[in-house]
Amino acid sequence: MAETEAAVAAALADAIGETAPMGPPLTKSEEDTLRVAVQKCWVVDIGSAAANVTVVLGMQMTPEGKVKPGSLRLVSSQGGADSATKTAFQAARRAVLRCQKGGYNLPTEKYEHWREIEMTFNPEKMRTR
Repeated sequence: MAETEAAVAAALADAIGETAPMGPPLTKSEEDTLRVAVQKCWVVDIGSAAANVTVVLGMQMTPEGKVKPGSLRLVSSQGGADSATKTAFQAARRAVLRCQKGGYNLPTEKYEHWREIEMTFNPEKMRTR
């Protein structure tokens, strides 16, 4: 089954001119490790308008597990005015950069799968922990 999925992904990548990452993708546990690491540094002011905004951050990573300088960007947002979105984006950005310290603990052999990351920061889900 995994070989079939890999073959289909490679065929689709060839059709659109991109190379599909080789090897197995990140496991759920590996994804959770990254999420938990970032979540520890994410501060949401529940009294602000930004507490109602969900943002998706995109970033490029180095093989050492650090964010490439200048690569953090807002991919999308939902639920607020521009000022609230900017505040939510900055809080998420600070969390990613603050927690990376020596680099996130990601498997180097799977770098092609995590060199480009998108993370969703949803304060509503954080409140229901």
